[in-house]
Amino acid sequence: MISKEFRLDHIDLVNLKLTYPSINELKAEVYPFDGDEALTYIKDDRIIFCCGLKLLRRGVAHCWVVPSVYVNKYPKSFYKEIKNLLESYTKKMNIHRVQTSVTDEFVKWIEAIGFERESTLKQITFDKKDEYLYTKFY
Repeated sequence: MISKEFRLDHIDLVNLKLTYPSINELKAEVYPFDGDEALTYIKDDRIIFCCGLKLLRRGVAHCWVVPSVYVNKYPKSFYKEIKNLLESYTKKMNIHRVQTSVTDEFVKWIEAIGFERESTLKQITFDKKDEYLYTKFY
């Protein structure tokens, strides 16, 4: 799997696995600012997923992932690359807490890489579904 520096136009190229009201809203959520880190992972000329860390405050970051429909073809690479990203960027950015929110579909996956459920975010999505806040400490 090849990793490239993330660019916002990569979102236009992802064959999204996520349900989202609009591409522009998704782009607004993942738009990297100074101090944020993000990568795009490509295999067989297809974007498999984009991911990154958005700095919330000193020492705390939100991890985001935009998976494509192809992510299920490469589960081991997916886990490995996310773990590598977290390990390297938490050191580089001096992060002690990483958090993310996931739907039911991704609970098993996020727990497999060492995150623990912290709370339920009631009706947080555009279609009023719950998500779960997960955290991992470094």
